[in-house]
Amino acid sequence: MRPVAVGEAAVLDVVVTEAMTVDFDELGRVHPVYATYSMARHFEEAGRKLLLRYLEPGEEGIGTAVCVEHLAPAWVGDRIRVTARCTEVHAGRLTCALEAVDASGRLLGRGTTGQAVLPADVVAARLARPAAPG
Repeated sequence: MRPVAVGEAAVLDVVVTEAMTVDFDELGRVHPVYATYSMARHFEEAGRKLLLRYLEPGEEGIGTAVCVEHLAPAWVGDRIRVTARCTEVHAGRLTCALEAVDASGRLLGRGTTGQAVLPADVVAARLARPAAPG
């Protein structure tokens, strides 16, 4: 991985869709607002967007952690900006601080993500599905 300076950032712009609202597999629809698990997904995507700029050929990043504090609702059609900012790079791991804000600048959530950088063949081997037992 090429060096990533603390403070480097990547931005992900999202428009909330119906598919991003709270709708559980077993419990069904709960609230017609931006789900915490959708925010977590966007936090991971923004962090990956930052990491991709620094990967060397033959390297791959894989998520290791996500932490989300969901502070305020957003509704279908709302525009959200997610910003990932590098807070630490250590031993092949990138840690980012994340914020999600709406178009008026209201803080919707904050958190952190972690990603490990490994050789691409190591990641591929870890992600390969084991053969089904005979």
